[in-house]
Amino acid sequence: MIFNSPIILLFLIAVITLNYFVSPLFRSFFLLAASFAFIGYYSIESLLAVIIFAGFNFYIAKKISGNRLLYITGLLLNSYAIIMFNYFHITKHGVDFSYSFVSFNIGSFVVALGLSFYSLQNIAYLSEIYFKRFKPVKNIVEFGLYNSFFPKVISGPVMLPAEFMPQISKNTVTKEKLISGFNRFLVGVFKKIVIADRLSPAVHSIFDFGDQYSGITTIAGIYLFTIQLYFDFSGYTDMALGIGKMLGYDLKENFNFPLRSTSVSEFWRRWHISLIGWFTNYIYYPLVYRLRSYKKAAALTGIVVTFLVSGIWHGIGLTFLAWAFCHIVYLSFELMSKRFRVSLSGKVNHEIYEAISIFIVFNAVCFSNIFFRSASVEAAFQLIENSVSHFFPVNWLSGFIAPLAVGGHQVDEFNFYISLLICGSCLLFERRINKLALSTKLNVWFITIVTLLIFLFGIFNNGERFIYMQF
Repeated sequence: MIFNSPIILLFLIAVITLNYFVSPLFRSFFLLAASFAFIGYYSIESLLAVIIFAGFNFYIAKKISGNRLLYITGLLLNSYAIIMFNYFHITKHGVDFSYSFVSFNIGSFVVALGLSFYSLQNIAYLSEIYFKRFKPVKNIVEFGLYNSFFPKVISGPVMLPAEFMPQISKNTVTKEKLISGFNRFLVGVFKKIVIADRLSPAVHSIFDFGDQYSGITTIAGIYLFTIQLYFDFSGYTDMALGIGKMLGYDLKENFNFPLRSTSVSEFWRRWHISLIGWFTNYIYYPLVYRLRSYKKAAALTGIVVTFLVSGIWHGIGLTFLAWAFCHIVYLSFELMSKRFRVSLSGKVNHEIYEAISIFIVFNAVCFSNIFFRSASVEAAFQLIENSVSHFFPVNWLSGFIAPLAVGGHQVDEFNFYISLLICGSCLLFERRINKLALSTKLNVWFITIVTLLIFLFGIFNNGERFIYMQF
């Protein structure tokens, strides 16, 4: 179930067209029905999960103000849903528990589409009402739409009630929104099937074949995974925000050129913005506030707890805990060395300091992603060992090009070079492309070029599902 599948594209065209003509009075009901149809097509179990949890949180929210026991009960049940989603998987042989479930091809059955994402939204909803920062929604249709709005139900962005609810009554669809949304959606499709899916075989070759490649080949595969993950997830986000815009909704931005970050803390302010914002608001800030008299110790404790929870949210396997530990170390070092780094930046040429910082941060993120992508900690350490041993291959064609191009024939090489050229060009002109994607003006040349690139170089057969669909 992905936005670029043919049947979903037909569904989108029908929903966007009908939504434009539906009266604003009935638009929320129409979009709720469309969202239920979208989720139900994926699986009836997913639809039942959405309805049950939406109903539970809608009714419990009415009585939660000042009731600490009911509030904790609501938090525990929504957290339990996340645990069930991540660690229990229905198979032909029954229910299977897995503590290291990682499948980047996502061929297995997932219990409930996006449950871990809308559970975070429900926790935020109950918290905002309990602390009297938001009033309970009276209309169950509107609350159901908050839970199940199909552009964001797969992998976010995570929307807080104050960010989404007011848009329901003020929903309007204009020509400018339709154009801007279509531009954004088209760029998202391009990122996914022209870049991310073309890089997927190279990443799969390095991470999953288990062969001992040379150091430079292994490092190239590790770099390509981080880039693939970025284009895969930001491509999904562009599609989600584009569809939301065409339906009259402004969803939250999730990426702000994170691969250009000069510090890891800046990286997390630019990557998966809605999720890290949720963790910051509901875990980091409350914890630091309670420990505020301890100053730096409070911040360090907040970092440790926040990223441990983030690691567990992604998966209970040791690989995700190792990934979280990497970022705990990075952010703790940045916190303790802030004064030194500020002093150093004033003594070094700004452009040089920035370039070196971006290089260091990118490599730090890539290193942590070894654990994020690997099937086990042992496999991750094997990759790390490969990356520092017999660094250069004896034969560049068989030891470097062939593994990354997944074949040594000329057509394999050509496809690999094309993938690198397109990927590099998009990273270089990323800001310009983003500006065109956000434009409210009809740019025929832009639409034509992107469409041609999609049809010429897109992966339409055996394309990968979105990586973040597994979380």
